[in-house]
Amino acid sequence: MENEMWAWLEQLSMWHWFILGLVLLMGEAFGAAGFLLGAAMAALLTGVLVWLAAAVVEGGMDWQGQILSWTVLAIVCSLWYWKKFRASAQESERPELNQRSQQLIGRKLTLSQDVDFSGRIQIGDTFWKVKSDQSLHVGDKVEVVAADVSTLTIVKLD
Repeated sequence: MENEMWAWLEQLSMWHWFILGLVLLMGEAFGAAGFLLGAAMAALLTGVLVWLAAAVVEGGMDWQGQILSWTVLAIVCSLWYWKKFRASAQESERPELNQRSQQLIGRKLTLSQDVDFSGRIQIGDTFWKVKSDQSLHVGDKVEVVAADVSTLTIVKLD
């Protein structure tokens, strides 16, 4: 059986690499989030290299060279993908988009209940924990000046 494996490796052709590249691209389409993209591109490029080597060098590229070129190309393509595309995907024009507490900074409100240094207030349809450096009373105008994960810091407006 071991000899059969070596015989199969010696028969690697460009079509094996093209098929591997397409299978990896299909796997990527099922939601690998870019993880398989470098390996898929490397397999397709290795197929092209094997085709070119067969046209230029008698005997073409041996299986060790094919696997080595695929490995190196997979690393290079993966690093290129992560550097080129993934880094820019992390930046946003609106970094506070999914952080509701951060969106409330600067909002001015009128208190409907007393807040004795800390308490709860309703903003829209949500109750928020609030803290203040002074005791506040019903009707006081306040502004949200800071926000922690679920706690807003408010100050009294003059």
